[in-house]
Parts: sequence; structure tokens; C-alpha cells
Amino acid sequence: MQASLEAEARGKAEAMRVKKKLEQDINELEVALDTANRGRADAEKNIKKYQQQIRELQQQVSAITMMMVMCLKVMIIIFREKNSKRYR
Repeated sequence: MQASLEAEARGKAEAMRVKKKLEQDINELEVALDTANRGRADAEKNIKKYQQQIRELQQQVSAITMMMVMCLKVMIIIFREKNSKRYR
């Protein structure tokens, strides 16, 4: 009977130790999850910022390209006029 009570007490003590360890593990995992979620939120914010910067840069490149095309067209017109005057 005494051995049975001692075994039960050891079993309860072991169960409490395991329970406490599992609770600690859960707490650590919750902290890690919170940290990961904050990191994800920061990353999403940065991605949105970079996407906006990319859109702005693409618009600038497009505008510059249009200006270059217009300049080339003007240069062609000037070149043609200059050459046509030469042959008159």
C-alpha cells in the first residue's frame, strides 16, 4: 500500500513537472509567434512601400522615354530639313 502511494506521488510529481515544462514551451512558442507576426507585418509594410516606389520609378522611366522619343523625332525633322536644304 505504501509503495503504491509513493508510486502515485511520483507519478503526480512527474505529471506536474511535465505540465510545467509544456506550459513553459507554450509560452515560448507564443512569444516566438508574436515576434514572427510583427516581423511579417513589418515585411508587408516594406513590400508595399517598395511596390509604390517601383510604380513611381516606372512612371518616371516612362516619362523620360517619351521625352527621349520626342527629342529623337525633333532631331530627325531638323536633320531632314537640313539635308533637304542642302540639295536645293
